[in-house]
Amino acid sequence: MSRVETRHSHISIGLRFLRGAAWEHIEALGWHEGGFNFFYAHDIDLPTLEIKRGLTRFSGEVMWSSVNTSDEVAMGTLVNELIYQRAQSLSSDPALRERLIKLIRIPGMVSQKQKVLASLGHPLTDVALVEMLEKKRLKQPLFHFGVRVDAPEWREIVKSALSVSSAVVALEKWSDAIGVK
Repeated sequence: MSRVETRHSHISIGLRFLRGAAWEHIEALGWHEGGFNFFYAHDIDLPTLEIKRGLTRFSGEVMWSSVNTSDEVAMGTLVNELIYQRAQSLSSDPALRERLIKLIRIPGMVSQKQKVLASLGHPLTDVALVEMLEKKRLKQPLFHFGVRVDAPEWREIVKSALSVSSAVVALEKWSDAIGVK
């Protein structure tokens, strides 16, 4: 999936996937019409996932997976997520946005990326980064997966989620416009 396509994480989409004979719950994050990513407590060695939301069923192809076993990798992921969020808000400067997208593809370099965030008006101290890491570990298990979906059922779920969450997006844009955080 392209890293330049807009991904949505302002709300997650609750899904289930078939693991053995049981339907396991997952939360789709970083989603768009082409797919989503999710965290899971166990490694999944299936190339294709049978997925459902309610009674709607479709399949998705596991495109990538990663294991967040070290603090360095996890901190790099957090910093990359923050840079990606900033890049998405730079619609008036597409060249800078593209450079930031390229930067997040480079592994490591946490301290340098913290400096980039600071230059973008989002300073992130080492203490704050460690606090974010602890919170993330409590909320999200260690395995991270990316799933590509080419199904009209998934596109309809995305369309519905965007429709339902449009008030949240409008409120975020409004608060950004007046500087309230």
